Amino acid sequence: MKQILLVGIVVLFLSSVNLFAQVQTEKEMNMEEVQLEIDSAMKEVEEAMNEININILVGKTSEDAPRMGIFLSDMDFEDAYKMHYPYCYGVYVTGVTQDGPAQKAGIVKGDVIMEFDGKKAKFESNLVKLIRSKNIGDEVKVKIYRDEEIFIADLTLATLKPKEITITKDGMKIKKKKKLSVGFGGGGWIPVWFVDDNKFDDINYILDAYGFNGLDEKGILMHGGGGNGNMGKGWFLGGMGAGYSIDKKKGHTTDDGTSVTRRMLYSNAYGGVTLDKRFAITKSTAASLGFMLGWGGHNLQISQTDGDYNWLELDDDMDSSANNAIELEKNYIMFQPKATVMYRIIDWLSIRAEGGYMLSHSYTSGWDAVSCEDNFEINNSPETPYQGYTISIGPWFGF
Repeated sequence: MKQILLVGIVVLFLSSVNLFAQVQTEKEMNMEEVQLEIDSAMKEVEEAMNEININILVGKTSEDAPRMGIFLSDMDFEDAYKMHYPYCYGVYVTGVTQDGPAQKAGIVKGDVIMEFDGKKAKFESNLVKLIRSKNIGDEVKVKIYRDEEIFIADLTLATLKPKEITITKDGMKIKKKKKLSVGFGGGGWIPVWFVDDNKFDDINYILDAYGFNGLDEKGILMHGGGGNGNMGKGWFLGGMGAGYSIDKKKGHTTDDGTSVTRRMLYSNAYGGVTLDKRFAITKSTAASLGFMLGWGGHNLQISQTDGDYNWLELDDDMDSSANNAIELEKNYIMFQPKATVMYRIIDWLSIRAEGGYMLSHSYTSGWDAVSCEDNFEINNSPETPYQGYTISIGPWFGF
């Protein structure tokens, strides 16, 4: 308090000197003498500022002084009486900084610091001098009084994070360092490279049986989209979906010698609700851990036709299998744990990269054949898990 009072007096003196300079100017006094007075006053202000550990030139609190991370106040008789404190020395703790040395050592608001490193803490300024006599990283024992009991706390002195200082007409205001933003959400196109653990063996078995080339065992590129929004405290709720399809045709000759065209249409899709916990890394970068919970499945349709349809002979076409079709499907409940990194390019555009692993549970045994919207279980069909790695990199509108 004494140092702050000194600053106030010096600032008042500086204002008086400025007023004096204006009057003297009107009387055509020597401006060199006025300037000398101002320079002298500014030097005194700077010295006073240094005494309360404020560096005007860099605009931040001193970083090289040891700190306990506490707010202190001298005790009076009334304080000691209310706390049943029987000693004539000690310093009252009016608060502690979050994650500071004192809080980590177990010191809380309302404690009385009796001794610091074996020396009595007689009053506030005395304790401050004892603290400043140490170095950052020194380990000291602090004797504290709490609820009529005495404790010993092991404390490691450290420096506190610097805080920005703004000087206004009304005085100095200390601002806390701005917290990094985790973003606000957004949406965009989501391409997904899916690597099937089963290498699409079961699907390729059917495609090969009908004379078609199988899916690439290395993976397929799915396309989709999604979005999410910030629900608070770094939690983002949203949804996404992605799919893949391929359509092929080929000529074929049936057992009775009829030339037909065979067509294969395969589709694979999934989608669901997403929940992520995001963490800010830098001003432009954020990472998150989360999951997608939803549904998905495979669908395979194979048909053949000779293109020669007659209204009066449709039943004959089906009997001869010249014009025929089959549809197969398998559905799942999907769960995808994932990790995401977001890099903001400009305010409304980011790059999103994500890696995950798809897990599934099928609520049917084997595959089903679909006919006129009815499902029929296929005997001896495999379980075919929908399982594998997912990788995605694409644009994201938002952050």
